[in-house]
Amino acid sequence: MDIITILRSGYLAASALVLLVALISPFRTRFLAYGARTSPSNGPSSAKKDKAAVKNPQSEKGTLIAILDRLADITVPHSWFTSFYVICVAWSLVWASQLLTQGPLFRLVAAHATAERGATMTARQVAVAWAMLMVQGSRRLYESLEFAKPSKSRMWFVHWVLGTGFYTATGMAVWVEGISAVQAHTFSLDDIAVTGPDLRTFASVLLFILASGIQHDCHAYLASLKSKPAPQPSMTAVQHSGKDEDASHISGGYKLPDHPAFAYSIAPHYTAECLIYFSLTMVAAPQGGAWVNLTLACALVFVAVNLGATADVTREWYRGRFGEEAVKGKWRLVPFVW
Repeated sequence: MDIITILRSGYLAASALVLLVALISPFRTRFLAYGARTSPSNGPSSAKKDKAAVKNPQSEKGTLIAILDRLADITVPHSWFTSFYVICVAWSLVWASQLLTQGPLFRLVAAHATAERGATMTARQVAVAWAMLMVQGSRRLYESLEFAKPSKSRMWFVHWVLGTGFYTATGMAVWVEGISAVQAHTFSLDDIAVTGPDLRTFASVLLFILASGIQHDCHAYLASLKSKPAPQPSMTAVQHSGKDEDASHISGGYKLPDHPAFAYSIAPHYTAECLIYFSLTMVAAPQGGAWVNLTLACALVFVAVNLGATADVTREWYRGRFGEEAVKGKWRLVPFVW
């Protein structure tokens, strides 16, 4: 199996895992929610039934629930989300050096890209896609360091494993469909020359800039809420990779965000994240009539499924704490659709 197939299969398998966890209630309540969203507002009725089952050692269900509880107890600090962006930036720098020199790691990947399709990215597309991911990783790393507040919040260890795998894989995905072009190209100072972009590149980069700006504004706003004084600082949420706690602890309680971006959306920063990766799939589409880069499209599927599941949990949390009116008419992820 070649490296391109492995990357695509990995993204889709991870998406299926997240979807499985989101759809099965015992998994959803234990492994998906975290931080403030693990509060009773998420719907504790099923959890109470599970606890009752555990008390009956003769029950097969009780044994299964006990196993799930033990798995759910394997957690890591929520602040480890910052490591995702360290990994993203680090791999971007590594691959930049490898692509420029056609170093040993690049040659190793190229040797296992036996099923590379006839259509390929150009060397310029490789450079643009690499730069966009580098900017995204660097901005998110800055935000994680600048906006994060001390917290005891934790997350299931699989969240961290999937995130680490995603950013490691995506460091390759932005250029792997352009291996032939990189091998045939000798990078020089002439590549730095600024030339007019084609329509696809112009539209993709413009979408990337707009979506990045919206996401940064949302993250900065949520961080400003969390910086307000609170009588119980231990309940302060931590802002992290596309999974920010969407409420602030003020005067002993949480409040809904009132930023304009949240007027019709539960999590506009999640929607912006999807648009960022959509712009990457467009800008890296191989030459020859392809509309998208299929490897990055598989990455986009993972981003959408992962953030969609989290947005759904966030919506449930809002509804449980603030009532149906608080979420009425607001989409989770896709405007006007869901």
